[in-house]
Amino acid sequence: MGNIQYFDWGNIEWIYEPDGRSSSHIMHIGISTILPGKRQKEHIHYGDEQFLYVLSGRGEQLIGKKMSIKEPGSLFHIDAGSVHEAINTGKEPIKELIISTPVYYNRNNHLNRILETRETHMESPQNTIIINDKIQKIFDESIKILGIPIAIFDLLNQPVIVSDNYPEFCIKNCNVDKSIKNCNLYNINDEYMPPHYKDPSAFVCQYGLRVFVMPIIINEAIIGTIKGGHIRIYEKSQNDLNHKSNLYSELYNKMQIVHQGRVMAILQHIKTLSKNISYYYLLENTELELSKKEEIIKDISKNELLLEESLRSTKEQVLSVQINNHFLFNTLNALASLSIKDGSYKTYESIIRLSNILRYSLKSSNTIVTLNEEMKFILDYLELQRLRYGGRLKININISEEVRPIRVPLNFIQPIVENSFIHGFKDKLDGLYIEINCYKKEDKIVVQIEDNGSGLEEKEVEELNNRIKGQSTTIDLSGLMMIYRRLELLYPNRFKFEISSKKGVGTKVLIVLPVIKED
Repeated sequence: MGNIQYFDWGNIEWIYEPDGRSSSHIMHIGISTILPGKRQKEHIHYGDEQFLYVLSGRGEQLIGKKMSIKEPGSLFHIDAGSVHEAINTGKEPIKELIISTPVYYNRNNHLNRILETRETHMESPQNTIIINDKIQKIFDESIKILGIPIAIFDLLNQPVIVSDNYPEFCIKNCNVDKSIKNCNLYNINDEYMPPHYKDPSAFVCQYGLRVFVMPIIINEAIIGTIKGGHIRIYEKSQNDLNHKSNLYSELYNKMQIVHQGRVMAILQHIKTLSKNISYYYLLENTELELSKKEEIIKDISKNELLLEESLRSTKEQVLSVQINNHFLFNTLNALASLSIKDGSYKTYESIIRLSNILRYSLKSSNTIVTLNEEMKFILDYLELQRLRYGGRLKININISEEVRPIRVPLNFIQPIVENSFIHGFKDKLDGLYIEINCYKKEDKIVVQIEDNGSGLEEKEVEELNNRIKGQSTTIDLSGLMMIYRRLELLYPNRFKFEISSKKGVGTKVLIVLPVIKED
């Protein structure tokens, strides 16, 4: 039996979690159950990204601003920082496989290792936040620079330290100046992450304001929680505000929209505050002499430490996440075996294909593979989509035998195919068609991906091509741009990547690559 978290909407059973602090396996795997008629509250994962595979049940799922149908065989990827909500609209529980990996994972932080070594030799810390001058000082030094409301709560969700700089909109509309609990977001106790996960999440109020949530952890036990933010990150229409008076609309419009860079800075400060409070309690519970305690507390407060952590976090994002491959695939095989026993052969087939996709995706992003391997991966992905769309989806793949052994970059086709489902087929209910052609022309490989989706206007196609090639002032980190950048590194000035489209007809992506010669 795994570690089970219970919520008012159902539960999550974590069937695999990392084995201690020394483990390099940081993936969490679980099975979530959403009961009929229940819904998860709108929330955000800032510290982790998730891959969801629906095993049974039906409902709706919101990721960002896109609402999708949950049904057996559906696959979803939730990026860190994405708004997420799920609703069970069916008569049976929705069960889905969750694979969760952290975006940041600071295994090599020297100070962490020192304090964690001491942690194993100390008595259990206080099981809740006790306010004193030093805690107040740590709070003031970490949060004052942000200029946003932040509060610290104990284990009973009672505020012990509260800042007083709440937005005028929140004061007038929700009376948070009279009681912080007047804000509904401070009364939510759901924990949408593996237990005691050491990164922040967030909740969103009806007006689109975000409140971040960060646990304070010692010895794998939560001693309190940091909550706060009340920041506005996107536009909300006047109708959405639904006020009796224009006063609230005016106050809301005065709130500055916070850009993503500042959001990440806020998250870093909140994480640092959590760590500093944890370090303080660790040091208070050791038998170190007072001079050594003060020296370490001073070191924690130095700006050099924040800079070092920031640099290391950046490096960690670039590295591939290490996971327990054998356990992951053994788990998927076990689920496949169970589906055979239950006679669910489509589920068995989809889990096997999912296993193939994950195994392929775990390769380094710099890997060079044969075009045949790449197309097997695409076929597994398309067959999973066929489970979702059934007879509404037609697939035609033509690969010349002479190009199958030619070596190409890993995973340079799937994001293009995925765009057909995300954008091209968004408003198309039936008659979905995807065609992929791969052949050799002189000393080049030609790859064409074509769909019969909604298509784009001529100006939209021109702007899209400019964005992908970096000729637009708009910053875009889409899958298409990342593919273009990889091809640019591998084949500088020797490749072709063009998108053509016609509104109401469909979209075609043409890729022409030189043949990579074997050493």
